[in-house]
Formats: sequence, structure tokens, C-alpha cells
Amino acid sequence: MKKLMVMVGATMLAVMSAKAEFFWSTWFRDDIADKNVSGCVLGLASEVKTISGAEVDLCISEAKVVKSGCQFAVGYCQTEKLRNGAQIAFFNRADSAALQFGLLCFNKTGFLPFFVFFNFDPAMFGSAK
Repeated sequence: MKKLMVMVGATMLAVMSAKAEFFWSTWFRDDIADKNVSGCVLGLASEVKTISGAEVDLCISEAKVVKSGCQFAVGYCQTEKLRNGAQIAFFNRADSAALQFGLLCFNKTGFLPFFVFFNFDPAMFGSAK
């Protein structure tokens, strides 16, 4: 667990030191729900259109596409497509995700559609085609 928190902290520091966008979301803010974020989103629950960076939430983390980076929530993470990154939560759901860690991981294109503790799709690593 310590390594996971160090990884999340390092990702957040890297994003913030790059002078990238930063948003604080208390609960599904409408003004960032349709944004393409290149940076960091922190909060209780958030929803963004696309993100390149870190989306770190306490309850729910939702994004249509995670281009690269980390999507982290204590409760639930959801995305359609996650490339070159990790999805970390108790419950993860994705149509196609590079790497998932959690208690239950649902990934339609993963090596299995459902697996406990981790799941991955080898086709989602590398540059976009």
C-alpha cells in the first residue's frame, strides 16, 4: 500500500511541477465534465471528458478517455478507454484499459473480461495508432 501511495504522490507532484492544469472537484462539477484536462483533478468525485495526467478522487472517478497517467479512487473508477496508464480502485470498470489494480476489475478487452486484484490489455500499451 505504501508503494501505491508513493506512486500516486509522485504522479501528482510531477503533474503539478509541470505547470499543468489543476482542478478541485467537490462532487461532479459541470464546468469540468466536458473538458480535456492535461494535468490533475483532485476531489471527492469527478467526471472529465479526457485526461492526460492524474485523476485522484475519494469516492468516484469517471473519464471518457484516459490518454496517459493514473485514475485513482478509493471507491470506483470508470472509463471507456485507458491508454498507457493505470486504473486503481476497489472496483474498476473499463471497455479497454491498459492496467487495472483493485478488488474487482472489469475490462471488456482484458485478458479476461473480469478478474480479481488486476487485469490488463496488452494492446493498450504504446503509442496510439
